[in-house]
Amino acid sequence: MASFLTKLARLPSSLGGAAPAAAAPAPAAPVAAAAAPPRAPSRPSLDELRDRIARIVARDVPAPPRADPTRGELPFVVQHTPAGPLYLHRARSSLGARVGRAPLHAAIHADPAMLALLALDPALAGCDPRRALYLDTETTGLAGGTGTVPFLLGLAWLDPETNLFVLEQALLRRLGEEAPILDLLTERIAQASMIVTYNGKSFDMPLLRTRYVMNRLPKPIEPPHLDLVHVARRIHATRLKSRTLVAIENEVLGRGRIGDVAGGDIVATYAHFLRTGDDEALLGVVEHNGADVLAMVALVGLYGEPLGESVEGEVEYAPAALDGSDLAAAASVLRRAGALDQADTLASAALSRGGGARARRARGDIAKARGDKARALADYEALAAEVDDAGVRLELAKLYEHHVRAFDKALSLLSQGTGEESEALDRRRARLQKKIDRAALPPAPKRRKKPVRGEGTLPLALGEDLFRKVEGE
Repeated sequence: MASFLTKLARLPSSLGGAAPAAAAPAPAAPVAAAAAPPRAPSRPSLDELRDRIARIVARDVPAPPRADPTRGELPFVVQHTPAGPLYLHRARSSLGARVGRAPLHAAIHADPAMLALLALDPALAGCDPRRALYLDTETTGLAGGTGTVPFLLGLAWLDPETNLFVLEQALLRRLGEEAPILDLLTERIAQASMIVTYNGKSFDMPLLRTRYVMNRLPKPIEPPHLDLVHVARRIHATRLKSRTLVAIENEVLGRGRIGDVAGGDIVATYAHFLRTGDDEALLGVVEHNGADVLAMVALVGLYGEPLGESVEGEVEYAPAALDGSDLAAAASVLRRAGALDQADTLASAALSRGGGARARRARGDIAKARGDKARALADYEALAAEVDDAGVRLELAKLYEHHVRAFDKALSLLSQGTGEESEALDRRRARLQKKIDRAALPPAPKRRKKPVRGEGTLPLALGEDLFRKVEGE
């Protein structure tokens, strides 16, 4: 207590004089008169806490710069529309433009009937490939739904005046400016006879329909849709492990991308662009999107290549980018679609290109569907000697039983396995054994057929009436 009084004596007086003498210590208050405990401070409300957080965030984080795609590295120009600013980039292809070994202009002459068969979609047969709209989007996520936004729309279409393909890209500068991009898409879809995407039926188009609803805009009437991912999966199922568009472009079209942005980095790159306005980081995403769109143009030209004619018994088929296994798979797809003549042409071309067992199996299945059992038998016999396939032995056993009537050969195939269920296998074995036993019996003598009474003669009364009528005439 003495040290505290000493410190008080050192303080200057409020009037500028000497410090007053130390006062005598006050007597201790009695225990009964002790002061009441202090009241606890009131807790802030939820609104007060939100205000405090908002003040802290506003004080510590600077306002993000507004990105301007028209300046710097990005190749966009701004167009002022009634719905808002539209940041657009257009580029025209040259006459000899190619994606790897596939020319872009082959898509102009693509056969819509062939595309419809490979896509298993008859609606595409009446479309005009010259009015196709190629579409790809880059989005803020892959989950879809209302929280995913397409920030880059890539389109390609043929300019009828110059007969050149136009690559058109629209960039979402910041969230909330989607209306001009959606208006542009509505205009392009209205002029198209078909939409071409890669996995667009499952992702791009459902996402874009959602964005029309979220922006309270009418959805456009969509023409037939060719999704190339389904065609690629059917044709390249055995040749390629990965059927992404980049893999197809590399392995089938023969063009490898250098320095391409990985798909998993696109979302983070756009978020960085929104946060910092760094347009140079987004340049790789824009180039990636353009390459995807042009690759789809090249694939339409490849898959829609019309079949060549048979020259001296050998089939000439133009797409050199498709090997024997690809052509064999395409032949199987055409068989499913019911185009048996075209399927047979592709199967023969697949064999000439080294399609091997897959091509021979496809040709055998096509011959069986056409009713050419002799051709199917020859292909299945050659295939059974080449590969160990229970399905081939089953088809061969059916032909031996019903076409060749070589029951013993069919029965021997059953012992090697035909992939049937045990009950079906037992029934087939019993039926074949019964036919073998019946064929081993000596032929039974033919019995003379006894004439039925009155057979071949007219009734007596009817014969007399006819005789009298003839004589009367």
